[in-house]
Amino acid sequence: MQLVRLALAAAVFSASVAVASPLTPSVGAANDDVEITDPRLRGELARIAAQRTQSAADKNITVEVLTTDDTATSASITALGGTVTGVVSGQVVQARVPVARLAALAIKAGGDAVRYPRSAGYIPHTEAGVGSGVAGAEVTITNAAAWHAAGFVGAGARVGIIDYFNFGVWNTTEDGPLPTAANGHAFCQDSAGFGLCSGGEIVSQPEGNHGVAVTEIVKDMAPQSDVYIASVGTVSDLQAAVAWFASRGVTIITRSLGAAYDGPGDGTGPLASVVGYAASLGMVWFNSGGNDARDEYMRREVPSTLASNGYVDFSRNGSGDTWLRVDAGPSGGVLFDGARWSNDWYLPASQRTDYSFEFWEPLSAPATSFDNPTMATVKAIDLDGNAGNGVQNLFDAKQRTGEVPLEIADLFVDPQNKFGQYGVAYMRIKRNATTPVGSPDQLEIALADGRLEAGYYDTAGSASKPVVDSTNPSLVAVGAVDPPAGSTIGSYSSQGPTFDGRVKPDVSAPAGFPSLALAGTFAGTSAASPVAAGIAALLQGAGLVVPGRSTAALVKHFVTDLGAPGNDNQFGAGKVMLPAPPVTLNATPGKYVGLATPSRVFDSRHMSAPGLGVGPYAPLSIVDVPVLDGLGLTTATVSAVAVNVTSTRTSTTGFIQASPYLAAATGATSTLNISTAGIDRPNFAIVPVGQDGKISLYLDVGGDVIIDVLGYFQTGAATSTDGRFVSIVPERWMDSRNFGLLPAGTTAPSLVAGGGTATAVRPAATAVPAAGLKALVVNVTAAGAFGAGFMIAMPSGGNPAGMQHSTVNFTAASAAANTAIVPVGPDGSVAVYTTSPTYIIVDVVGYITDASAANVSTGLFQSITPYRAYDTRNAPLTPFSASESRTIALNTVPGVAANASAVSSNLTVNNPDAGGFLTVFPSVEPLTSNLNFAQGSTVANGSLLRLSPSGTVVAKMSAAGQVLIDINGFFLS
Repeated sequence: MQLVRLALAAAVFSASVAVASPLTPSVGAANDDVEITDPRLRGELARIAAQRTQSAADKNITVEVLTTDDTATSASITALGGTVTGVVSGQVVQARVPVARLAALAIKAGGDAVRYPRSAGYIPHTEAGVGSGVAGAEVTITNAAAWHAAGFVGAGARVGIIDYFNFGVWNTTEDGPLPTAANGHAFCQDSAGFGLCSGGEIVSQPEGNHGVAVTEIVKDMAPQSDVYIASVGTVSDLQAAVAWFASRGVTIITRSLGAAYDGPGDGTGPLASVVGYAASLGMVWFNSGGNDARDEYMRREVPSTLASNGYVDFSRNGSGDTWLRVDAGPSGGVLFDGARWSNDWYLPASQRTDYSFEFWEPLSAPATSFDNPTMATVKAIDLDGNAGNGVQNLFDAKQRTGEVPLEIADLFVDPQNKFGQYGVAYMRIKRNATTPVGSPDQLEIALADGRLEAGYYDTAGSASKPVVDSTNPSLVAVGAVDPPAGSTIGSYSSQGPTFDGRVKPDVSAPAGFPSLALAGTFAGTSAASPVAAGIAALLQGAGLVVPGRSTAALVKHFVTDLGAPGNDNQFGAGKVMLPAPPVTLNATPGKYVGLATPSRVFDSRHMSAPGLGVGPYAPLSIVDVPVLDGLGLTTATVSAVAVNVTSTRTSTTGFIQASPYLAAATGATSTLNISTAGIDRPNFAIVPVGQDGKISLYLDVGGDVIIDVLGYFQTGAATSTDGRFVSIVPERWMDSRNFGLLPAGTTAPSLVAGGGTATAVRPAATAVPAAGLKALVVNVTAAGAFGAGFMIAMPSGGNPAGMQHSTVNFTAASAAANTAIVPVGPDGSVAVYTTSPTYIIVDVVGYITDASAANVSTGLFQSITPYRAYDTRNAPLTPFSASESRTIALNTVPGVAANASAVSSNLTVNNPDAGGFLTVFPSVEPLTSNLNFAQGSTVANGSLLRLSPSGTVVAKMSAAGQVLIDINGFFLS
């Protein structure tokens, strides 16, 4: 397939007229080195000069200015009579500028910073592929067919496609209604005048079958998704398209386009900034990983011993070859993504290596193998259409005066011969005399169209291209598995690592299946990207994930590992593969059955279930834990588990979400929060159990995680004596601050060697009965600790020795609290053991009945799909002010009965302006708290909340801050 930008490039360089003198700045000795160096811009100026008449002296031209200061650059453009037409913050200002003032702009911005607008993308060459099958084969291969049969078809998901389109092959049966600007489903912006738009509508391109083929795949994978399309010219136009997508509610972008180098390969640069902008708007971005693993990429180490004015040796054997043959592509020319030596990117200009690039073509047909021409057998290739300006075949940006170590990006070299299939050119790279001797340079050369000399290309590192190399977790770079039903990476599929050593692609997907739009096989990573995007649409349409990086994480999770175990630079995380479709949660009422001793079902530090691996995990990992394995239980009789979730060894801050496998939205709720990296933080939670007896852990924070099962909720009976939760107005049964500090090694009031234990004395007036109870539901708080440690809640009279789980982990920095279901001792109470000096507070929020209680349904638990019921971060809600109380309805949460007696919740406080506590109660404020927090922290605590007769609670914050409430089930009234 032709590249859309090739015709544009050829047109720019077709002129051969001298550039008018006002366009090449020469303003005295101080600015003698300021000149426009971009050959595409020089060629366009030559074309304008050839057409110029007296009346057209003030003709405008569109340019891009590379800048880190948008404001100052925009002001300079305006002062020169120009108009800013687009901005990518911190990267590019696009503007229309009078030709006569371009020299002045070059002086202000630096000649190397002013360039002809780069295309924001091009259609990569289409690979033949080795796949076979029928149109839509990807649906069966990825198991999407089973999801369709189960009713999951992407309804409600909105997908944006950035590409070029030929509406002559649009099939409404296959692709859905034709998107147009008029019906609000198409966007076109072409600030540079590449011929993409007319009257706001997309103009069909001969190469546009590609975009229709991409759309076809999205609609195959997610038939009821809503598709929006965009064609854009420049990177600023691309940012405008992203904003337009956001205004239409698009949450998934797929882009199967390439782009010239615009950064060092570490995820920075103008295009990466646009990806970041999309992510900030809550979008996930899928991008083809590139088809450059074969013939279009090479890396060479240039030794520091290379002499001044010496030429780079492209051979692998030290033979001294200094000519690199590049064969033209279908365009008749060679289009370069660029050449860079990123090891110099962040060095001061005076320390950068400075190279110059020469381009030649043979006078007669070259040998089929590398033949090392001589100067007598070649002629220069004119680069800028200006044969008289002395530049001709030389491209020489000035790294020593400030240019980045990147050259010939987006350069079109047009040999006039037709040797080979489309023409042959030669490239030489010379290290200039001014270059300091230092470490070897890692020189990368990449093509967009054309082929490198056979045997001279490399595969590793070929994926380190703009967008693909983004570090943003909302970007998913997709490689191609070809044949599509197989397990081998396509020979063309670009591979990592990136310049800074990261794995790319992120995932791989099937490619190489028939396409109606192409009337043939659609191979290449262009076909793979929309397959992965279609999976994202199915997941979002099924309500299994929230938009943004959580969607990216879930798509990366649902893969079949291929190649080297774990992430690798061929397949990424693996080949995308949907699991069995979701099934309905067990939402029948159940009683609580406590385990005699908590069961540690997962500990990523040294144990794992099959396929789960050992931590610490990277941030945004997802782990599915079969919590019922080993307990002899199934989801037919168990609706939920009561667990202690402990986070440890994290490298960053964030949260962990525990939710039922394939039955809740990944990223929609949270179970515990980490405000300080590396600390141990447990939290109690009641988690509904998903299919196959699993719960899913979304480790936004990464690190290690431990799951201790305390008990489970058994279904199958409409009533029960034991295992019912009876909520009470919270009561404070112990506060060691009232009788002094409890040091480690002491009890109140006698010393005990080896640790400190305090018993929560049963108050004289309490709503907890003396008989008929099996366990207390308590909130345990450590406050005013002298140092780090942990506490264990246990039956009164119990022995903490041998217990492998903690109830509360604390530090001296702030108070810490956690909920626990604790069997009562002989006196009907509980005790707390601490390893470090701290005040201990125990609040009782309810109790679990035993077999002597009444046989009724009251207090049985019923699971719901976890739901965020309250979040002051989202309008129209506002943060709490200090000492503010609010009444919040919780019986209106989807799935919660109107007459529920209590709910299972997770409470979170975010970014309070001072240390303090949150208390949640039915109506009359008790002398208790649900969680404690430090200034600026994010703290969560699982809580069982008694509801008022009207189904509400009152939440009171002692300090100003944000409050979040997640609900995962309720107790019958």
